[in-house]
Amino acid sequence: MKLECWQAYREREASESQAAYERGDIEAARKLLHHEAQADRPLYEDVKKREIEYARVRLIQEPLTAYLGYELLSYRIRADMGENIEVVVCDPALHLPDERRFDFLLFDRHTALIHDYGSSEVGLQTGGWVTHDPKVIAALEKTIGTLRQKAIPLRDYLV
Repeated sequence: MKLECWQAYREREASESQAAYERGDIEAARKLLHHEAQADRPLYEDVKKREIEYARVRLIQEPLTAYLGYELLSYRIRADMGENIEVVVCDPALHLPDERRFDFLLFDRHTALIHDYGSSEVGLQTGGWVTHDPKVIAALEKTIGTLRQKAIPLRDYLV
């Protein structure tokens, strides 16, 4: 399970697709995103073959930031490739991320990767850490479980 909370991110390495989107060249961005997503096709196929439950849970505040417009373009492509993406629309008054909602990847009941994006308004990954602490894992499971109860499939959000 993956939780994403920031309303804007900036890749450390220059992203051609993001640059194209920011220039207003949506068609070029779409083509580049499709090419970028192909690298994850083996992952999607393996998850499906092994019947592993995997979901990306995305917290969204409206009105959408320019970055979220770009990210939703990417998500459409990835969802078409089989990624399960779920959306939770949050109150725009929330300051995300916060002490309860932050970016992490929960691999299983034993391992999680917590992302560190610093403290600016735009998430630029500065690091992260792996945890095996059962209490932390349980808290992350509870957080994502609670959010998934409120989540809707990406396709329902996009209509």
